[in-house]
Amino acid sequence: MIKKLQTKMLLPACFAATMLTANAQTGLHFDGVDDYVQGTTIPVSGNGARTIEAWIRTTKDSNGNQSVICDWGHSSTWTTGNRFTFNILWSNTLRLEVAGGGINGNTAVNDGLWHHVAVTFNNSATYKVKLYVDGVLDAEGNMGNNPTVNTATNTKLRLGMRVDGVNLFEGDMDEVRVWDYALTEAELQSRMNVELCGDEAGLVAYFPLTEGTPGVDNTGITTTSDMSPTNDTGTLNNFALTGDTSNWVEGHGLVSLSETTLTAAQTGATYQWVDCDNDNAVLDGATAQTFTPEASGNYAVEITVDGCVTTSGCMAVEVESLGVEDTLFANNLKVYPNPTSGNVKVILNGVYETVDAQLVSITGKVVAQYQFSNTNEFAIDLNNINSGLYFLNLKADQLDAATVKVVKM
Repeated sequence: MIKKLQTKMLLPACFAATMLTANAQTGLHFDGVDDYVQGTTIPVSGNGARTIEAWIRTTKDSNGNQSVICDWGHSSTWTTGNRFTFNILWSNTLRLEVAGGGINGNTAVNDGLWHHVAVTFNNSATYKVKLYVDGVLDAEGNMGNNPTVNTATNTKLRLGMRVDGVNLFEGDMDEVRVWDYALTEAELQSRMNVELCGDEAGLVAYFPLTEGTPGVDNTGITTTSDMSPTNDTGTLNNFALTGDTSNWVEGHGLVSLSETTLTAAQTGATYQWVDCDNDNAVLDGATAQTFTPEASGNYAVEITVDGCVTTSGCMAVEVESLGVEDTLFANNLKVYPNPTSGNVKVILNGVYETVDAQLVSITGKVVAQYQFSNTNEFAIDLNNINSGLYFLNLKADQLDAATVKVVKM
């Protein structure tokens, strides 16, 4: 049965509003003027292998106006190799910059949506540098030089600003991690949508940025803890720590909601959905990545990866019966083949003057939008869409939207 959703959260009046997210933790907003976080350690020195990963959300135009995510190294000279900088630069794509050279990405990340970004360096690999966006390889290559950062005279790990005090990040940041080896694509994907326990092998810096409360007066919280064995402390510099900017904010989403179906963003994990209105009571049989409650309420999910448990924020779901007109639109709606390796065909129960279709990923990103006129059927080309679970939102004329899960193989 297809049901209509009315959420208890305030939504903008637009077609894309059927997708919401729930957050397990906070993040930190950088104002792009003078905000930065200063640590006390060099996570990886010399030319050792390493990985930096984080969740970011920004709209800043960084094309030719570099935005630094994470940096460490020498701040007063430009000796080749003595600065290791992960940033956004040309065409608003990712860049790894080692003083004297760099590798650029291909995908712009300044669209105002949360993106998981990562860079790996491995001096012994065919391609020493790899850049990832949302867990997928975006670019790879080799520089003419290697990092040579030592631990003696260099500026320690810094977030949001280059070590020489320029090129500030503007936007939100969450779940910053540094490893002393080059993670594979599969390893990045296996835990990018959960928190870590902090004792994972190879983890040398981990700032989950969970100390504050979004949007309130946090002026008493001026440090953030490194939850890795390094046990560093990051000092917040120049943050207002009150209001909606230059302060603690909501972190990236761990759960998405479309119609009455909740979906955990992390794949390949163990799941247990719970009832937030009943002291997080375990819901029998609700152990899949998706969960469709039978009754209105607030729900969360416990996500387990390698023995480490992350509990999402609670999501409000309200289930109501459809009105007569809505039922007519949703009744006998067909989408096939599903799963699909290419096109999907949609057949409606009648001819509608205008049909809007929107394809949304499980993280809430609008992947594609379509519009059709005076038809009762149409095809959508998914050949260039990455494999995964998507939500196809359909709206005909003035009737409420219906949503169908689509699996792209």
